[in-house]
Amino acid sequence: MKKSWILLTVLCILVGVFVTCNQGKHEKKEIVIAIIPKVDNAIFDQVKESAIKAAKGLGIVLTWEAPTSIDGKKQKELIENLIQYKVDGILISCNDAELLKDPINKAMKAGIKVATFDSDCPKSDRIFYVGTDNKKAGKVCAETMMNLYRKANKNQGQILVLCGGVSALNMAERLSGFRSVISDGKIAEVLYSYEIPDYGKELLTYNLARNHKINGVQMFWGVPVLNGVDSFPAMSKFMKGGGISVFFDVSIPLLNYIKDHPNCATMKQDFSAMGRDGVTNLYNAIKGKTYKIEILYDVKVIDHNNVTAELKKL
Repeated sequence: MKKSWILLTVLCILVGVFVTCNQGKHEKKEIVIAIIPKVDNAIFDQVKESAIKAAKGLGIVLTWEAPTSIDGKKQKELIENLIQYKVDGILISCNDAELLKDPINKAMKAGIKVATFDSDCPKSDRIFYVGTDNKKAGKVCAETMMNLYRKANKNQGQILVLCGGVSALNMAERLSGFRSVISDGKIAEVLYSYEIPDYGKELLTYNLARNHKINGVQMFWGVPVLNGVDSFPAMSKFMKGGGISVFFDVSIPLLNYIKDHPNCATMKQDFSAMGRDGVTNLYNAIKGKTYKIEILYDVKVIDHNNVTAELKKL
């Protein structure tokens, strides 16, 4: 958890947000927007890069405030610190929609424009959401899985589902969309990794070993395979045995694996758009200009048919 004095020092010294920080004066020279991801990992790198580029083009200050864990309390503390230092806007991917409702409302009452990306907090006073249409994405995952079963001439068995944070709305929405196509009777287990890669691997390894009726794996949080399916022994064995898998998010190792294995696919999110559009839309709101209250993106299915073209884009 970043200490208050560290955040204050960064804002004061590195970007000169306040004229005299030590005296608590708040005469701002520039608009300051803070982005709070769920956690600082490679998944959000594209968000960070595009947000920095957008901020530079707009002539504003951007600060990246990543919590040290996915505990919603960490994000709550970050919001409270940012309220104290009177930033102009906050863009947050919420780990816990219920817990973060009051802190977001408190920031709004303090005059800070708050918006969400990636994982929403719709019951709060946040002004907009930008990110994947997660319920639709879950439905696309289910339809993709059913197509993979058909192409492999396999009967659907039990499906194992892996999610990230149990309190994250984007995970709940993806699962809801998935269940609109796949009956609960076909879902062997819904696992929550708390966005810890090794723990996610342990959960999948244990459940694949104990239930041999599982012939499908759906990942709504795909980090465990981003270094390549072959680097994850339990999944590699499952796939070699004819298992059907639908992953989430992309990496070069994962796409190379999909290129050689027609019994799997993954979902590509537009993280660059989240960062670019999130910062631009929030800037417009801060300046009193017209802004959108919702910006949704569809996931793109990457499978054996289009993976070569997608690899050329990375």
